[in-house]
Amino acid sequence: MRFPGRSSPAFSIYTFVKKRALLRWIKKQVNAIIVTTRRILCMAALFASAYLFFSPAHALSALQNQSAPQRHSTSSLGAIAEARSSLANQNAEGAIQILSNYLQTRPQDSAARTLLGQAYASLGQNDRAEEEFRTVLQSAPDDSIALAALGELYEQAGQLEKAEPLLAHAAKASGGVPQIRIEWAVALARLRKYKEAQSALAGISPPNDPDKRIRLHRLKGSVALGLGDSRTAASEMEKALMLKPADTALVLATAVAELQSKNAKRATSLAGPVYSQTGNPEVGFIVLQAELESRADFHPTLNSLRATPLPPSEQLAFRQRLAAVLISHKEIAEAITDLQAAASLDPSRPDLQYNLALAQFQAGRPEDAAKSAEKCKDLGDDADLESLIGDIQEARGNNLDAVKSYQAAIALAPSEEKYRLSLAVELIRHSNLDAARVVLQQAQAMQPNSWRIELALGMVEYLAGTDDDATRYLLHAFELAPQPENALQSLADVQMDRASAPDPAAIAKLCEYSDHHPNDGRMQYYCGAVSFRRDYVTGDKSRADEILKRLHTSESLLPKDASPHCQLGRAYRWLERWPEALSESKICARLDPDSADAHYRLAQIYQHLGQPVESQRERKLFEVASTKVADENAHREATMKTFIYSMQNQAPDQK
Repeated sequence: MRFPGRSSPAFSIYTFVKKRALLRWIKKQVNAIIVTTRRILCMAALFASAYLFFSPAHALSALQNQSAPQRHSTSSLGAIAEARSSLANQNAEGAIQILSNYLQTRPQDSAARTLLGQAYASLGQNDRAEEEFRTVLQSAPDDSIALAALGELYEQAGQLEKAEPLLAHAAKASGGVPQIRIEWAVALARLRKYKEAQSALAGISPPNDPDKRIRLHRLKGSVALGLGDSRTAASEMEKALMLKPADTALVLATAVAELQSKNAKRATSLAGPVYSQTGNPEVGFIVLQAELESRADFHPTLNSLRATPLPPSEQLAFRQRLAAVLISHKEIAEAITDLQAAASLDPSRPDLQYNLALAQFQAGRPEDAAKSAEKCKDLGDDADLESLIGDIQEARGNNLDAVKSYQAAIALAPSEEKYRLSLAVELIRHSNLDAARVVLQQAQAMQPNSWRIELALGMVEYLAGTDDDATRYLLHAFELAPQPENALQSLADVQMDRASAPDPAAIAKLCEYSDHHPNDGRMQYYCGAVSFRRDYVTGDKSRADEILKRLHTSESLLPKDASPHCQLGRAYRWLERWPEALSESKICARLDPDSADAHYRLAQIYQHLGQPVESQRERKLFEVASTKVADENAHREATMKTFIYSMQNQAPDQK
């Protein structure tokens, strides 16, 4: 039995570990890509915190101006106007003196007391400000200005849980005054209650004042981004930018918004000129990510960033950020330069050598990776490093050394299933199924509820030709897996490859899952295919209509997939419905021209229909396609590729 070699990337242990280890790299950099984005957002003052975009005092002051004629006498208006003028001239002490004197004779004037509270707040005397606001609310609990002012005080102090209900009350008590609703939305956005914030902002018309209009667009952008609607977020930022196109911070904020909405070219056109003018490396990171996203030539920007003069204390982190951005866009080979620079800046750190070895391995440079891994090992050994060395040795063709390294990883972390799985897959690659079985059974004894181990055991038994045991393990994997699609796919492949009829329990599970997921074309196909295999073996045609229905449903859901058409061609030929068999088989051969089975079946159908020329043509195509099949185990190899692919994508996160 022969399995695909390293040239088959879906099967290779190289691909099995590289995604898993990439997660380790990203985590070791403290999720560098997210950190980079957050830095950019903070620098550009974009969406990260909606409260950055508003100055609540402006709105409340305006409200007090509007309401003053209705609430106060001429004499009180004079005192309040004088105090407000002092505040506007940044003379809070003067305003406090005026209002304190005034309130000695009119202690019930809520507008004056609220303004006094705001004056105290402007000086950072929050306790005294809170006292004034609460005094107002004791006698007038629905005073919207005092409610909003106290809510603002809590909000600025970061006490959002206190601020939000006060602002909600103020919005209701005011009858939905826009300024207060906006402040309420700010608090909701900061609490990440984005749906509620969206409702609070519903129907508010943009104000005439350009600055306030910009702030509203930015707040709406923040809320949209929180709801996962990056396109709307970008649209709101573009509206804000139209009002002040020369504002550099606004340009950059819009560029980041467009980048998040996958409009990388627009992001480049916005941030590129700013970077050219300023040379600001933070802006350079925006441009670099935009160019990587749009697949433009990013090398000039990258080289410019690498040439940025930085203090020695900042160079290491900067190089790591560059590498993280490049790796996140699959430019692993390019990232090696920055990882080498990082490792040379601090040769005593094993994690830097590990990251370099990993990138070199992923870039197809196993010899360089081996040297870096040895340097890392000299600084300290652990299971992750031994597992990576095993991958590198396998890539170099040193199979025995690879096994030894995987065994060393297990010895260093005996409770971690991923290392036992790595060793088992390595043994399976080289047809050592008995040894793989032993490794997996030991892992099973330690972790009896691991679906990955059950799935791996099922595939070992399948490859060993013990289909009943394979089915049993795969059914158990299905029961354990939180997302069982991969286990079901392996289960279906095993059933369709059995010499005998598929296992009834397996058919039941596949079709039950298919019934619960009617829009999953792949699951509809599995149910129809294994059901057809069962009836084909037994010669029972009583369920043909149900089988055809399943396969046609799959066909409509997977229009570019050859499998449903190929299976329908087999089914119609079995049912001797020759026109349908011909139609489906032709589509099968068109979508999968290398399928020897499809051309052989077409040759038979044409022969039956009395079309010898077409039949002979298909026989020749069959012969050509047959030469592309490596050996009689081709189907099992394909199944094994699928198994390894599922394992690499479901591998547990690294520490």
